[in-house]
Formats: sequence, C-alpha cells, structure tokens
Amino acid sequence: MSFAELIDPLFAEWDKPDCPGCVLAVVQHGRITYARGYGRAHLEYAIPNTPASVFHIASISKQFTALAIALLEQDGRLTYDDDVRQYLPELPDYGARITLRHLANHTSGLRDQWDLLFLAGWREEDLKTNADVLYLACRQQTLNFAPGAEFLYSNTGYTLLALIVERVSGLSFRAFTHDRIFAPLGMTHTHFHDDHSEIVPGRAYGYLPRPGGGFRVSIPNFDTIGASSLFTTVEDLALWANNYADPGVGGHAVIEQMLTPGVLNDGTVLDYALGVSVAPYRGARAFGHSGADAGYRSDFVAFPEHDLAIILFCNLGTMNPKLLTRQVADVLLAEHLTPTNQAAAVSVDTALLKANVGLYRDVNSLETRQIDLRDSGLVIPYVPGFDIPLTPLGPDRFVAAGWGFEVQFVAAPRRLEVYAESGIGRPRVYTAIDPAQLTADTLAEYVGTYHSAELDTTYTVERDGERLQLAHVKHGKLALTPTVTDGFLAASPDARADLLFTRDTTGQISGFDLCTGRVRQQNFLRRK
Repeated sequence: MSFAELIDPLFAEWDKPDCPGCVLAVVQHGRITYARGYGRAHLEYAIPNTPASVFHIASISKQFTALAIALLEQDGRLTYDDDVRQYLPELPDYGARITLRHLANHTSGLRDQWDLLFLAGWREEDLKTNADVLYLACRQQTLNFAPGAEFLYSNTGYTLLALIVERVSGLSFRAFTHDRIFAPLGMTHTHFHDDHSEIVPGRAYGYLPRPGGGFRVSIPNFDTIGASSLFTTVEDLALWANNYADPGVGGHAVIEQMLTPGVLNDGTVLDYALGVSVAPYRGARAFGHSGADAGYRSDFVAFPEHDLAIILFCNLGTMNPKLLTRQVADVLLAEHLTPTNQAAAVSVDTALLKANVGLYRDVNSLETRQIDLRDSGLVIPYVPGFDIPLTPLGPDRFVAAGWGFEVQFVAAPRRLEVYAESGIGRPRVYTAIDPAQLTADTLAEYVGTYHSAELDTTYTVERDGERLQLAHVKHGKLALTPTVTDGFLAASPDARADLLFTRDTTGQISGFDLCTGRVRQQNFLRRK
C-alpha cells in the first residue's frame, strides 16, 4: 500500500467539505516526504486546509521561547540559573529563589496565567496581553509549591521568559525571535502574533462544535506571547524540525541543552526539558510538544534515531493531534517500535471495575477526581458532557489513550496513582474519600460573598433550592456538588474548580480556598 493509503484513513472523519480538520507534514531525512490538508481552513468561504495554511499552534511556541533565552545565554547576557527577580523585580519575593530554569521546566510553583485570568473574571473573548499576565502574577502572594519541589505545567513562566527577552535584548519578543530564529531558518510564514487585529493571509480559523450541530468560530483573543501565539505553517515548522539535527541556529550545545531533562530538588528526573517533552514512545527516543488554545490543537513529535518528525496542526478543538501523530508513527516505524499499551488491553470483570468507582483527592492539593463506570468502561468525568475513557491493561491498571497518562488503583490504603505514560517522574497520588452528605439546614452556613485580593474579584455562594451555586458577574452561576467535608466541586463545560471552605476559631465559615489543578489554594475571604 502507498503512504497515502496507510495514513489518509486516519483523518477520514475530518476530510469533508463542511468540516474543519487539520494539516499533516511528515519530515524524513531533512525533507517533507508527505504533506496534506484535511477539511476546511475557513468554513464560511469553503477554503480548504493546505500545507501553506497558517495556524495558531499554542504551546508548541514554548520551545522557541526557551531557545530565545538560550541564545541570550550564549551571548553572555544572562543564564538559565539567574533569579527571575533580577529581570522582573516587581514580582513578589516568595522567600525562595525562582530561576529562569524553574520557569522553563514548569517547576517554579507560579500559578498558571490562564486559570488566574479565568478566576479573575476574564472571558474567553476578552483581549489578554503580557502586561495583564504580569499584573496578575505580581498580585500573587503565595506559590503552588516551593520552587523545584514539583512539576506542574504553568504558562505563566513562559510569558515571563518572553518579557525577560524583551528587557535584556531591548527588542520586542516578536522582533527578537524573527531576527535570531525565524529569518535565519527561512521560516517566512512564522511570527509571534502580538497584535490580535493583524490580518494574516492564509490563516486557518479555529472551530468548536455547537451543541445542536454544526460549528462555531473559536479563535483566541490573545496579545500574549511566549507561552503561546506562534503563527506558522507545517512547511515552516519542518525547517525548525531540521534544526534539531543540523542546528544552524543555536548550535549543537544549545540544542543539547534544550533536550536535557529538568531535575527536581530531590533528584527526580522529569520528562520535560526546555520547552519540549522528552518522553520516549514505544521504546523509541522522542521529543516534541503539543498545543491547545480555543479551537486549535497541534502536535509536533520528532524521533531523532529515525530522522523523522511528524507535524499536525488542527483547527477543530475536539481533535486529539497527539494521538493522531502517534498513530502515524505506528505506521511509519512499525518495525522499530515495541508493542503498544493498547495492544495489551484486556477485558476486566464489571465487578472489579465497580470496585474502583468513587471520589479521590490529590494529597498535595484540593483537587478531586471522580471515577465513574459507563457502558464503555471506567471514565474520568472531566467537565459536564466530557469524559476521559480509561482502557484496562489489567484489573487495576488503565491507560488514558492519547492523554499521556496511566492510572494505577491501589487497594490498601485505597487510592489511585496517576503516572506519565512514559513512566518518567513521580506519580500524582489521590486518596479515596467518602463524599460529604449535607442537609438542607447546613447549606445556609456557606451562603455569602467572598473576595480574593490576589485576583481582585468577588464570588457569591447562593442557595438554589436544596443545592448551592457559585455566582460571578462575568461567569454566571455554577452548581456546587459536595465532595469532602466543607468541600465542593464547581464544574461547567468550560471549567472546573474544587473549593474547600475554611473556618475561624469559633467554627464559623471565614472563606474558601480554590483549586483548578494549575492553581492551588487560591484564597477568598468572606465579606461581612
């Protein structure tokens, strides 16, 4: 069979004239050996996706921000081990040194900018700038954890790195990356998009499904750059993929530094380096990054031992490009990969599956996770209407295919452990908890108005019949579902957060702490 006959069926679901889709590029031995678009780049004008379509590629941007810092280090103007406050002195002094390396490795403990902006009342459509992110970061009085103690993905770190590039170089981040990276590599259709109103010829629009059918436009309204907002084509990114093997920009020492995994304070080696994941895939050395913003999804993965890179840009927010690029790799490297986890999937008795159903809580934060049983098997309900399916590899071990993690259930003490699919790094541990049972009389305790000085915003807890709801002037109302004692989950199709109410010395409700996963213990005080 031809390459197209093997690969194109993977994308048949989106290869339609009335559907958004994606663009694929396969780079082998320094050249593009296959490139094709599937579906539409623009539904209103019936413009197809092509290898020349320009996409917002979200977090794939981070490796270019990491490279910009490395180039300044090569110039002798800073080092990755410098204190961030050396360049951004307006940031709070947390009593622990945060380095540029902490920012790039996602080990800084800084709360994530997107979660902070949402909690502060920003809507998806609101214009966001690097100055907005810096303002919120400077208001934060605590960290998620001590710098270097854990890995927790934080976009804030990369926005701050972009600001540092500007302050050290004296150039805008867009100009610096153009002059030092994109122009030398011939990436003529690539730029950091720092002006949301700028017209970009050939741009693919992002889309999300409408509940009643069809699609809606979903384009991020960002002027934030560094963590995201790189605009490029698969053809241009192929030039960047080649730079890893033959580094015309940075040289071999810089590329080696970018691919060196981060290390926690206790010596734990991460599967994340400087702007790139370095997790192996089915026994093959691999590195790359994925991205997700609004209606855009993207993935870039390289297999250096096979001189292969796979690039996939999607303009439909429900697509899973990381899963798709690995399926392409399964075809291209079929003779070189170890058996996949999915091939080891087993059938597990329903009674054993039911034993794992329940509510679990992260031992390091307020975050809870529910495990439910559907007709298809065990799932993790993420937000209303969206489940992450778990494929059994044994009675107590499951993989979230395409999501990059595995789950291990432990009977005594009852808990679940979430591992990176690569097996690298420490697991996240969740202990089983019994959901709190509230009476109608106790609900009145929580009703009130709560304010966060760090976010400069206010939420109201209201009574809604026999339930509570969390209300915000910009986000509307979310039902609160009881979890632990004094704990609730607020979830919508767009967001989720765990709340734990706090009490004063007299036992009265004094406030609540809020956790979104990438924001921990965000404190709100009750107003009298």
